[in-house]
Amino acid sequence: MHALQRISQIVKKELLELWRHAGVIAFVLAIPVAEVIILGYATAGRVEDLPAVVYDADRTAASRRLADAIHQAPTFEVAAWVANISQAEQLLEGNKISAYFVIPQGFESALTTPTDEATVAAVIDGSNIAVANYAAVYTDEVIGHFMAQSLGGPNLRPQEQNTRGLPINVEPRLWYNQELRRETFFVPGLIGTMLSLVVLTITAVSIVGERERGTLEQLMVSPTRPTELIIGKLIPSGLIAYVELGLMVAVAVGIFHIPIRGSLVLYAGLMFVYLLAEMGTGILISTLSTSQAQALPSICLLVVVYAILAGFFTPVDTMPQVAQWASNLVPLKYFVAITRDLFAKGAGFDTLAPQLLPLIAISLVLFTASVLLLRRRLV
Repeated sequence: MHALQRISQIVKKELLELWRHAGVIAFVLAIPVAEVIILGYATAGRVEDLPAVVYDADRTAASRRLADAIHQAPTFEVAAWVANISQAEQLLEGNKISAYFVIPQGFESALTTPTDEATVAAVIDGSNIAVANYAAVYTDEVIGHFMAQSLGGPNLRPQEQNTRGLPINVEPRLWYNQELRRETFFVPGLIGTMLSLVVLTITAVSIVGERERGTLEQLMVSPTRPTELIIGKLIPSGLIAYVELGLMVAVAVGIFHIPIRGSLVLYAGLMFVYLLAEMGTGILISTLSTSQAQALPSICLLVVVYAILAGFFTPVDTMPQVAQWASNLVPLKYFVAITRDLFAKGAGFDTLAPQLLPLIAISLVLFTASVLLLRRRLV
């Protein structure tokens, strides 16, 4: 009986202690709920309206009907009909499209002549395995359905709509990741996500730690200026980030055999722009946080949200429209795209420029705003 009384007193004491820190408890409880909501919402979409082009070498009524069928399918959005395969390849290499279709000469003849055959090629960007898998499956379904309808009429039963024995073959071809290795897609995204976690944690904790120890005020009464203090705090974070990048790239190549077809020097230079954005976010978190216990959960929540909206788990194109709009404000989205394109495709500066320009804008806004806010707090 005495033991139960002692236990109940301890329970009451702990409940009172939790009540005194009700805000922190509510914040900790809210993090998993928020992550479930965001992750569930962001993964609720489907692959739709993938940009594509068609090269019609047959130029007949039947080939135009097939091109229209591809365009009307919810999976693809035919942006143009190109004059030759070279144009289609340039668009795919420049990340303008996700796939292109080649309708060969003799396509209509194969539909009408039992002895003729033709192969429709679907060349798909395989660097994003989720999109590539969907695109390959839907390509076979769309073209197979068209062939069955063309040969069997509109009343053909669904179970009879298959491409076996038909004179038209479908040949999906995957670029950049022919084997559809999951590592080629996920490891580059993981590099950007882990860099975000490292830079945010080091930047935020170093400043908040100074405030908790009371040494921040001592630095402010010294001859050190606020700008000098901020630069001195950020340089070690940047050096650690580059060391971490080198280690992760070595692991990606040595253990997972991820091909790196682009320039690592260019990659290191583009990473500096990304670091400015993450350092700015880390400074912002440190400015708004009163302790490391408050800053660290905020960083964990932010990194998870970043990873989701950046397309690490699911492609951005498959997310609901609101999530896609929100992803445009996430620096990690652009850095992950840069990493994947540089690794898998050997993309150069011109190809990466569409990802780099918004990253520069976001980095400048975040870094400048956070530094100005911290200087106001320090002065």
